[in-house]
Amino acid sequence: MPERRSEAAYTKGLQAIARGEFLEALALFEACIEMESRSETRLPIAAMSYYGLCLSLVSDRLAEARDICEAAVEAAPDEPDLYLNLGRVCQRQDDRAHAFRTYIRGLRIDPRHPALVEAVRRLGFRRRPVLGFLPRHHPVNRVLGALRAALDRAAGRPDRSSRTTLRAA
Repeated sequence: MPERRSEAAYTKGLQAIARGEFLEALALFEACIEMESRSETRLPIAAMSYYGLCLSLVSDRLAEARDICEAAVEAAPDEPDLYLNLGRVCQRQDDRAHAFRTYIRGLRIDPRHPALVEAVRRLGFRRRPVLGFLPRHHPVNRVLGALRAALDRAAGRPDRSSRTTLRAA
């Protein structure tokens, strides 16, 4: 009986996230974790991850939310949704580099995960500077980067200098 209630709380929490009601979802995931705290199922791990995500969205407790999501990923490293949640928390902390690496780790598990593919696409990334020993904003790197982009366009390659679309193979 408690398992069914915790599953219902988990499902309602996911529905609340889909509606954008993160405070309600936070309470539902907290209830789910409380009910399942002694169980060996994966439900509490996923609920813990979603709890961390919601915590980051409704409060300024970003470090705590990140710790919770990292613990969930560590406990179930084969679940791509957990990487998505951790990446979103990292983005809330303005840690784009860690968010990008986290999304890529999730895509290694499921290369066709639509939400991870979309997260990477939205995050975008830039290519390395042409001359790695100079800062990105150095005039020489800017000119050489513009030249590289022009050559890419002339060769018919997509522009990868700013936001890039990652295609699921």
